[in-house]
Amino acid sequence: MLPAFAQQDPQFTHFFFNNQTFNPGATGINDKICFGLTARDQWKGFAGNPQTLAFNASAPFARQNGIGITAVADQLGASNDVNVKVSYSFHVPLGNGRKLGIGFDGGIINKGINFASMNPVTQGDPYATSSVNSSMAPDIGVGLFYKGQNLYFGASSQKLIASKVSFGATAQTQLRRHYYITGGYNYPVGTDWAIKPSFLVKSDGTATQFDINTLVEWKSTMYLGATYRYQDAAAALVGYKLNGLVIGYSYDFTTNGLREPSKGASQGSHEIYLGFCIKPPVPPKPPKYIDVTLL
Repeated sequence: MLPAFAQQDPQFTHFFFNNQTFNPGATGINDKICFGLTARDQWKGFAGNPQTLAFNASAPFARQNGIGITAVADQLGASNDVNVKVSYSFHVPLGNGRKLGIGFDGGIINKGINFASMNPVTQGDPYATSSVNSSMAPDIGVGLFYKGQNLYFGASSQKLIASKVSFGATAQTQLRRHYYITGGYNYPVGTDWAIKPSFLVKSDGTATQFDINTLVEWKSTMYLGATYRYQDAAAALVGYKLNGLVIGYSYDFTTNGLREPSKGASQGSHEIYLGFCIKPPVPPKPPKYIDVTLL
């Protein structure tokens, strides 16, 4: 049996809306109750191409805390992974609306392989006779996330345990620690426009990839943008925002060798983001009573 190598964490063009997915320090840091759903169809045109669905929910509580949940389903060829985590962040106030989120998340990752979908070269391979085999492992991550009035910055790590996941007696895969650095800035231009550059660096200690994005937003309701992902793709983004609702779409044009017809000719990647945030209700102040008998 020969070892194989592939990406273990999914990638998102709307990474700036998915900070909680890879950095628990961002959980609840905007003081709103938020829900986010991202659907990605990567490298369209290839059989077994990566398909990802990610859900996030978060809320502030007890003034300086945030709690949330993240669920990611990621399918790539015969591999089908499900990762569910609960995240917590403590928000340290730094003055003038700035705060630092110190967070951690924990949960499980279930890695499954559909051996029956493979076409083995050697007939009688014992793994090819099984339909689906899966195994679970714990998953823990930590992160720091700074949020100012117009600036954010974060550093985090996922899959800290780096568990080995076994499929039967000899087949296994090694989870690798992943490291992330992200940041962004909101630059107002006049009263109606804003330019929002952002970046994300991802590494597993062996390979490193980075995304650079810029959005141009009009009246906080519509945006257009572009992303460059090193050695992978260039993307165009468009979105609409209204009363806490965000609807976004991106198309990634493949720039690496996968676009060559001899390798299958990737038709690019499609991604849809849906998000909604609301301010939590302010608890009423308890009424005050004056006991006149004590005056």
